[in-house]
Amino acid sequence: PLRPGMIRKKAGHICNIASAAGLVGISKMTDYSASKFAAVGMTESLRNELKHRKLYGIKTTCVMPYYINTGMFAGIPSNPLLPILDERYVVSRIVHAIRTDTAVLQLPALVNLLAPCRLLPVSVFDWMAMC
Repeated sequence: PLRPGMIRKKAGHICNIASAAGLVGISKMTDYSASKFAAVGMTESLRNELKHRKLYGIKTTCVMPYYINTGMFAGIPSNPLLPILDERYVVSRIVHAIRTDTAVLQLPALVNLLAPCRLLPVSVFDWMAMC
């Protein structure tokens, strides 16, 4: 994903759109979750590679939203804690994240709790993921 011009200028921004499904495996969406886990891992690896290569002017942002109202997830029930996100809202947050060099953007805020939940026993985490 590194463009020669970015390396030459030592500047640029790479934004990868993953999903909250890249943080927790989703039943009946194994291939989708796997591809999103890959996007999260690639962005993390790239961010560390850029630091190792002292390319500090090239930034990365990894976006991990819950379901977005694009039609892809039509019929998915919403709940008050994890609402289906409005696409315009998500876009505005992505643009802001890029402009402020935010490395990780998880939407809605509740998605930020997934990482600490990984410290729980696997059976508890899996039960929570099914809720």
